[in-house]
Amino acid sequence: MKRILIIVYSMLAIILLANYIYYKSLYNKQINYIIELLDRQVQIVGLSVDNTNYSFLSDLNQISFDEDLQQFFANSDNHFRASERMKLFFSKYEEFVTGIKLSDNNKNEYTLKKDTDTQSGEWLEQTFILHDQATIREREELVAENRKYDYYLPLIRDNVAIGNIVVTVDFQKYFNAIFTEFNLQDYQWQWVVSDYGEIVYDNSGKKNQYSSIKSITDGIQAGSLENLVHSTTFEGERREIISSYYSTQLLQRDLGLIFSAPTDFFQKYIIRNSLFIVFGTLFLIQLIILIFIRFIKARNKEMSRLSASEKMLFRLVEEMPVGVIIHNRSREIIKANRVAAGQYSYASENDMVGKIFPETTLSDDNNYFSKNLNSTFNPDHFIIIKKEIGEIVLYRNSLPLFFMGEEATMEILLDVTMLESARKNEAKANVAKSEFLARMSYEIRTPLNGIIGMTDVLNRYELSEEIKELVSLLRRSTEILLNIINDILDFSRIESGKMILDEIPFNFREELSYNTDMAGKSVGDDVRFVYTVDSNIPENIIGDPFRLRQILTNLINHSIGNTERGEIRLNCMLKSSKDGLMTLTFELLDTGIAFDKATLKKVFGDFVNIESHTIKTNDNLIFGTILARQLVELMGGELTAESPSGIAGNNGLKVIFTIPAYSNDRQIKDLTLSQITSFHDIKTLVITGNQNRDDDVIGDLHKIGLSVKITIWQKTTISQIKANMNYQEDRYNLIVIFDEEDLNGFDTAARIWENGLSANFIIMLITTDDKKGNLLKCISMGIDHYLIKPFDIDDLILPIKTSFPFIDEQTSDSGKATTRGDLKILVIEDNIMNQKVIGVMLQSLGYSHDWAEDGYSGYTMAAKKKYDLIFMDLIMPEMDGFESSQRIIDHDKDALIVAFTADNLPESKRKAELSGIRDFISKPVRIEELKRLFAKYFKY
Repeated sequence: MKRILIIVYSMLAIILLANYIYYKSLYNKQINYIIELLDRQVQIVGLSVDNTNYSFLSDLNQISFDEDLQQFFANSDNHFRASERMKLFFSKYEEFVTGIKLSDNNKNEYTLKKDTDTQSGEWLEQTFILHDQATIREREELVAENRKYDYYLPLIRDNVAIGNIVVTVDFQKYFNAIFTEFNLQDYQWQWVVSDYGEIVYDNSGKKNQYSSIKSITDGIQAGSLENLVHSTTFEGERREIISSYYSTQLLQRDLGLIFSAPTDFFQKYIIRNSLFIVFGTLFLIQLIILIFIRFIKARNKEMSRLSASEKMLFRLVEEMPVGVIIHNRSREIIKANRVAAGQYSYASENDMVGKIFPETTLSDDNNYFSKNLNSTFNPDHFIIIKKEIGEIVLYRNSLPLFFMGEEATMEILLDVTMLESARKNEAKANVAKSEFLARMSYEIRTPLNGIIGMTDVLNRYELSEEIKELVSLLRRSTEILLNIINDILDFSRIESGKMILDEIPFNFREELSYNTDMAGKSVGDDVRFVYTVDSNIPENIIGDPFRLRQILTNLINHSIGNTERGEIRLNCMLKSSKDGLMTLTFELLDTGIAFDKATLKKVFGDFVNIESHTIKTNDNLIFGTILARQLVELMGGELTAESPSGIAGNNGLKVIFTIPAYSNDRQIKDLTLSQITSFHDIKTLVITGNQNRDDDVIGDLHKIGLSVKITIWQKTTISQIKANMNYQEDRYNLIVIFDEEDLNGFDTAARIWENGLSANFIIMLITTDDKKGNLLKCISMGIDHYLIKPFDIDDLILPIKTSFPFIDEQTSDSGKATTRGDLKILVIEDNIMNQKVIGVMLQSLGYSHDWAEDGYSGYTMAAKKKYDLIFMDLIMPEMDGFESSQRIIDHDKDALIVAFTADNLPESKRKAELSGIRDFISKPVRIEELKRLFAKYFKY
């Protein structure tokens, strides 16, 4: 404590010394500032006096030279001009001049003054003849007259003085005028001294006796600007002052202009402020000392507490059931516990002290854990330690801390080996379940392929009514079974996150009518099905019609299955609409059985255990409701259910769900379409990039019969389109924009939209890069048709005919033709049943074919013979359809391969396309699908 007090009082002495140094420094700075200020002020006034002296004499001489003053008394014109010039001179130097007199050697005299007794300041002029001739001075002289001076300027004629101009000046008045702005009474004043030491002016208000007058007069005689510190005495009181003086001359008088300021005022000001600072500092020091003493006591108490906490921390580290390692910034281990020693195979924790804790090496194992556990985990959260038998997985969390007087890091290591093993087993089980569902779906589709294929073939024969009914019943049963299989696959895809929603335009009321027509045929005789549609819902909307149909079908089937009599009611309403985004609300009510809350949760999948689910009465309907809820949520909507429904007392179920959709209302085009009656009448502008262009599509446009002009997109293209609008006969009706690698079609369409041109043309955009949201962009930019390559020529004709409805049907026959019958077809299929079904279908269509029972055999046959069409099953033993297709394409890049597949997942299709497969037919195969395929690729 004594040492602390010595330090504190030493600091006090240092502060006092610093204050003294600060005072002296501040005082010197203030004095220097005052000297600079006085120097600047006296120089400003001195230069003004110099200028007055020069201009005074110059103006006065100018009057004597410019005017013929010897005729002043004889000629009235001369008298008037000269008197006006003297008045101007008087006014200019009014603060210095008090009167002007003109006399000649003929006893004539003229006087000019101003009336200072009145505010008007009128001129007082007199001209008279003297009794006695006034003295004529032959040279310029300044003569003292009482407190004023007369300045004589001789008028010379033939080298003889014939008269004088006499200007009476008042030095006191002049100095009062020029010093007024600078006089601060006790703080600053001005005085004037002559070259022989006489004080001729002093505005301090006191009769001061100044020292160092001799030094000032010497400086005046030297003509310099100087300053000095001297003193003044008034009534026995001596004061130290600072004076700055300037040497000047005014009307033949050598004068010194002096600005003075006392030093004691600044000393008092600085001392007063310094004392305040000193006493304030002393007070703060005493306060700091008191606070510091209290802090020392509190710190000692805190040190005791920290010591106890540190002991507790050591014990906690030792007893924690997880591994704990503390290392410094160099990663040298300072402390470890027994669990950490066991994890790293050390005999004891002391053996780890001093060792280097290794950096986490990011391996594939680390990345695997971070990706599969949770997105919030980083790869360096996991440490994998290889053991002689197996490995252990540690979850690591690092905490920065201050330990043993240095910065350190605490590593907490939690053994998650058992948890990871359990998670892997669960993941394997889920994968196995999904694979099982997909495999079972595939296996079930194989016999379904045979049943549906054979029913399609049987329907082509002449059958009795009874047999036709049996075949129809068989077909409907297989379609129902196929829908169930599709639901199972969709459920599996939703669980695995592989479900992808479509974003396509469709007619909402037509889609709804499909469901309501099916429901009307499916309900019993004692059940009435009714539905209403909000008139505010647009006719055409954008969304996923297939999933909407699936949702409505599953929910309506559930209501039909639980309603024996009464009513099922479906209400469709527009909940909200803003900027084209709509929210549609569907309300399904029935008068069937009621459900309690637990059953509703089970029916709609709030909790469901598929593995242990036991089917009971109507439980076959539960799977569809669970799938419906998941589809609604996948589409971004919500589904709620409550019972009773509100239309049947205590019975019934009410299901409400919402889905988002987009309006498909297109921009109204300003076109006259009635005059366009053929494809040739359609003037078409095709906009492409500057590197590649799709000659196939352009060829199709020519084949249809359009009048086509092709241009490469440039900055001037907009001007080209605007200019074309002025020529009615050649004006474009259709603009086709290619969205390619070197041309962003949407940016091009945006430029057309921004220039207000979209409403004047039918616009079609063709792309190979289909992305979610593209269709909505098209609507917002006034694009009428959006086509995705590859497409058939019919897909090109249909939107054109839609936009130009007056085209004669006969002109569109260019897109229609019969299919070839001489095709060489190879079918690669390992399943005998599918071979039989596909063979019968092809024969019924009039085509022959070759068979291959596996992928390798198919490849060897395709290598030996050129086939027009190859049907390929994807899942086969030895060599699957992907590898077989790749080899065939390597041999013949123009081969047309069409896949038979029961797996419609996007990743499977992408894999097939990369293998060279150009088209797909889903199992079970239908004859209509085969017809469309042949029409698409083999017209002539």
